[in-house]
Amino acid sequence: MLLTLLAKAGLTKAGLTKARARRFAVWRRERPLGAAVLAVLGAVELLWLPFAGFPAAVGVAGVVAGAGLSTSVPLLVTAVMLATHPRLHTPVGIVVLALALVALVTCNAGGMLVGSLLAGAGGVWGFAWLPPERDAG
Repeated sequence: MLLTLLAKAGLTKAGLTKARARRFAVWRRERPLGAAVLAVLGAVELLWLPFAGFPAAVGVAGVVAGAGLSTSVPLLVTAVMLATHPRLHTPVGIVVLALALVALVTCNAGGMLVGSLLAGAGGVWGFAWLPPERDAG
């Protein structure tokens, strides 16, 4: 009975999927999601590299690992803030870029440059992102 009522209202499974896709598209357009994804990828790479055990990783326990974590974790938090607080994209983009530059010194040369480049690109994109214009009517 419930399925029949939902079908009459146009709320079939396909209808729900289309509605969810439309809502996600609107949500995505209203925030710098690409910038946030790049910054998160950079932060995850900076966090992962010292613990991966690669011979190329210069991960050293102690003070250096603490400095790397104290840069990578705030970078991850600010990267998530780009997606969750789109109105703060300018200051958060600057902080992401600054943390990506600090990571060059503290996190194994910026995660062998890959993490810092990803996070830096996300910070610049987040800083430069412009929200979509609203309709006047």
